[in-house]
Amino acid sequence: MQNQPIPSAANVSDALRELDWKFQTMHSSMRAIVPDVAVSGPAFSVRCYAGATWALSRAIEEAPPGSILVVDGGHFSEGVLMGGLMSLRAKMRGIAGAVVDGAVRDVSELRKVGWPVFASAITPRAGTHDQQGAWNIPISCAGVNVSPGDWVVADNDGVVIVPQAIRDEAFAAARAIEQKEEFVTAALLEGDSLGEAMGKWKQSIS
Repeated sequence: MQNQPIPSAANVSDALRELDWKFQTMHSSMRAIVPDVAVSGPAFSVRCYAGATWALSRAIEEAPPGSILVVDGGHFSEGVLMGGLMSLRAKMRGIAGAVVDGAVRDVSELRKVGWPVFASAITPRAGTHDQQGAWNIPISCAGVNVSPGDWVVADNDGVVIVPQAIRDEAFAAARAIEQKEEFVTAALLEGDSLGEAMGKWKQSIS
């Protein structure tokens, strides 16, 4: 997988469905706060008490470079879990991005920094500092079970989690889908109908 571009979240989601892993795409409320920034990498999981930033602040100091913070914030939208300062600290530590089932703020700052953040809500309201939560444990985030080391793929379309045990198989299947789409796209640009393009694809692999 090294030195190969990661397929899109859509293609990875389709590949997982083909492999009978149908429930690996996070809820559609999970959106890219920084547009046109894709990210992939191993999950560093965090469970936060609703609206309480303490566990995420600790996780930012514990997560290894290249990992992605995946945060179970209980889908709570009325208190922020991450803002501009925490995101800057995470970026400076080499963390690749964050996926937060909860609220973030300082959107203009986040976009200026260009650090990938995906979240289910935005609010200016501060969170609390209650010392509750945990990190680097199995969690559920936006409807998907996530274990430490599972692979995160996130882009403008949303967030998909690839279980660590099937990572290579899933990415191989996603790349096959990608090749099919490239073939069909080329045929469409030549004037073929979608049915004709798909027919040519089937002939090419028979």
